[in-house]
Amino acid sequence: MKGERAVFFATPCGFLTLCLFLCVGIGLERAFCSESNASAGWAEVEITPPLGIFLGGRGGPLTRAKKVLSPLFAQVTCLKDAKGSLFVLASFDLVSLPHDLSDRIRTAIVHETGAEWNLVVLNSSHTHSGPYMIRSLMAGVGPPPEEEIRYFAELENKIIQATRQAFRRLRPVAVEVFSGTSEVAINRRGRTQSGQRGIIPDVSGPFDEKVWVLKLTPPDGAPSAVIFSYACHPVIVYGFALASISPDFPGLARGNLKHSLGEKSHAQFVQGFAGNVRPRAVADLERKKFRASKPADLEKAGSDLAAAVLAALKGPGMSLSLDLAGTSDRPFLPRGEPPPRETYEKMRQDSLSKSNDYLLAASDYWLSRYDAHEGFAKGDVWSLGLIRLAENQWIAHSGGEPCVEWRAKISQWLKPLNIVTFGYSQEGKSYLPTEEMLPQGGYEVLESNRTRASTPAPYAPGIEEAVRRSLVSQRAAILSRGETAGKH
Repeated sequence: MKGERAVFFATPCGFLTLCLFLCVGIGLERAFCSESNASAGWAEVEITPPLGIFLGGRGGPLTRAKKVLSPLFAQVTCLKDAKGSLFVLASFDLVSLPHDLSDRIRTAIVHETGAEWNLVVLNSSHTHSGPYMIRSLMAGVGPPPEEEIRYFAELENKIIQATRQAFRRLRPVAVEVFSGTSEVAINRRGRTQSGQRGIIPDVSGPFDEKVWVLKLTPPDGAPSAVIFSYACHPVIVYGFALASISPDFPGLARGNLKHSLGEKSHAQFVQGFAGNVRPRAVADLERKKFRASKPADLEKAGSDLAAAVLAALKGPGMSLSLDLAGTSDRPFLPRGEPPPRETYEKMRQDSLSKSNDYLLAASDYWLSRYDAHEGFAKGDVWSLGLIRLAENQWIAHSGGEPCVEWRAKISQWLKPLNIVTFGYSQEGKSYLPTEEMLPQGGYEVLESNRTRASTPAPYAPGIEEAVRRSLVSQRAAILSRGETAGKH
């Protein structure tokens, strides 16, 4: 065999064949890079907090972590177009990010990579089995303990390190978008027997079945990256393992995808507009309630979502010629009237009888403000952004917890743009119901605000016009850049 290889390379015919092979390979790679005009790099870092830290997703700091069911991770993807613009997308196994921490991380990413501020997006999966992150938003919870302060600092450093690593790994890629469907989620705003809205499965209520997939494929056969987005609350694990740390079903879906696509591949989850949707696996439709979850429910939700992503990847993809641009805004969303003072008098009595220190502190916090007739915010400044990946693919991202109905509204307002919507982006805030939901009441409209630190008042009419004006203006700003560039 050694002799045969030596003869092959020694002969003129063999030498010419080798040259032709190399030239074709180089030509194909060049053609690939020229067509895609894109480069990308990605990285992952573990962000599991220490045991003993308070867990999020349950209002106040009520439960300390006693076990790691599965580790938490953050993924970072850097995407660069032919003109040098850079988009950085970081995804976290966290319930949300507080405003100050988010701004520090985004600022550091801008400094490290040169990306524009408006092209850096931080998305939280909203797992309810991660560390407590929303202390600054809640009434009467007190200052953070030392372990929480240390975790925030470590988290910031880890994300910067992962971003550096992703940035260093930039390489040519083909960029494709795929679309699929899934019924992992179900609407959770069903009606009680008295007709009131509650956290009840609603088979006729809206949910977003769309599974959006972005695939980044290097030309040299190296492992690819898959970024996938779906809208559903990750609330399965804390139903059967209250004091455990877990990324919930998005983590299991990522693991299944890496098992199918290759362990060295990159799988990154981005949460959608999931404010009022929960996993269908825990819906007891016969009894019209959400039952206690089981480990099998976690397995089903995660494997079903991964299967939906893999099915989408088998379908026809849409190639993207990247032309990155981004805008962001903080429109003012008005709030209405706060609940009557009696609401907190009753909350205080109930918390004393049940020895609930969290609700006692929240009721005292607001009762003092009712007495002083001050401290009630008139509304919220809300994080909204618009990103053009390519002419045929745009991203609208929102802070807080937008309810699923917002996606259809935003798609209509921004027609004919092809829009994917990311919720839980940049910073935590509150639920964001639509105006049709306001008179209906329910948890997302009323009860969820009762222990907030800014105001317990529900949102008021005018929120939709504020969001619409902001996004339409942002679209115009991005499109005008292209027109200006074309004139030079």
